[in-house]
Amino acid sequence: MDIARNLHDVERRIAQAAQRAGRSPAEITIVAVTKGLTAQAIEAALEAGIRHIGENRVQEAREKIARLSNLQPCPTWHMVGHLQTNKVKTAVEIFDIIHSIDSLR
Repeated sequence: MDIARNLHDVERRIAQAAQRAGRSPAEITIVAVTKGLTAQAIEAALEAGIRHIGENRVQEAREKIARLSNLQPCPTWHMVGHLQTNKVKTAVEIFDIIHSIDSLR
């Protein structure tokens, strides 16, 4: 898998779509969702230029974030998908952005 080549292709396609929509590609953020991938794979994605990482499992994300916390530049971590009530406190502590609020209590 050539992450850099795939990223370049996605960026090219985003630029084309943005142009058709009359928007700037700079307004669009690519979030690479790494569900089930290892910290090594995430590190390779970061080396290829990815800066935003998405996870949908709090426990799995906690381990990955801890393992990769010393990387520079540090990625922006996104919580995507359903967030269980009992995981909210941890999610708020470890993620930079949470996309998955589906109810208020």
